Amino acid sequence: MISLDTNVVVRLLVGDDPLQTAVAEAAFLEHATGEGVFVPHIVLVETAWVLRTGYGLDHPVVHGRINRLVRTRGVFVEEIDVVLTALEEYARGVADFADLLLVGTAARVGAIPLLTFDRKLSRHGNAALLS
Repeated sequence: MISLDTNVVVRLLVGDDPLQTAVAEAAFLEHATGEGVFVPHIVLVETAWVLRTGYGLDHPVVHGRINRLVRTRGVFVEEIDVVLTALEEYARGVADFADLLLVGTAARVGAIPLLTFDRKLSRHGNAALLS
């Protein structure tokens, strides 16, 4: 199994650089249909951020692209259930994807509530506002 860096995932999801996109697609297809492709949480978080801030894509588009990626045959993601829950909440506008993944990961190990100064995030059932 191989792992993908954020810049490779972005090329796959945006296709803005024809040369790099072609190389990324070929590598992705080779490994996804072979031994598999691992996409760590940090790459998902960075990708969501780059798509939102660098490319100006809105929440539904970011959600759709990342959701499609993690559900692709041959793609392996750590704690996929946590990722899918974070994506569902992100689609509903609960908070930023990174924050939701953090809350889900903390809840998974029983480290809740997540203490935060983020008022929006603090409305999540597993987070609490520090004041």
